[in-house]
Amino acid sequence: MGLAAGFVEPLESTGLHLIQSAIAKLMTLFPYKNINQCDIDLFNQQTEKEYLRIRDFIVLHYKATERDDSDFWRYCQAMPIPSTLQQKIEMYKETGRIFRQDDELFNETSWLAVMQGQGIKANNYHPLVDRLSDVEIQRRLQNIESVIANSANLMPDHHAYIQQMLS
Repeated sequence: MGLAAGFVEPLESTGLHLIQSAIAKLMTLFPYKNINQCDIDLFNQQTEKEYLRIRDFIVLHYKATERDDSDFWRYCQAMPIPSTLQQKIEMYKETGRIFRQDDELFNETSWLAVMQGQGIKANNYHPLVDRLSDVEIQRRLQNIESVIANSANLMPDHHAYIQQMLS
């Protein structure tokens, strides 16, 4: 468990989650002293799936970057990516939807933030929006804007924050 099991990357700091997840799997799959191969295999399969889904999320950060100021970043833009990540990107581009599999660590909001933030745009939108009136859509968007503005107003500006940390 922990770093002995593997290390993905510090970008999203997944280490603690992976330790906690491994403990939960151990408690579920090995509740008694006897250990059998089917439990071991299931533990390993579930752990591998979890690591691969985290890998995809991390790779997205590097693949979708617009940075090209070094060989490293140019390599990241051109590198082949896992088919599971390619499928997730294509689904988002084509439909505006993000599908979360098997309670993977990163939720739809996290995937959306990285895709939109890195310039991956959807060519369509979720069809549930068609069930809402224009007035309701506008109300929801204004609510989101208000929450963001209120949150930003509660935070100190950069200079004030630094001064507070220094004192």
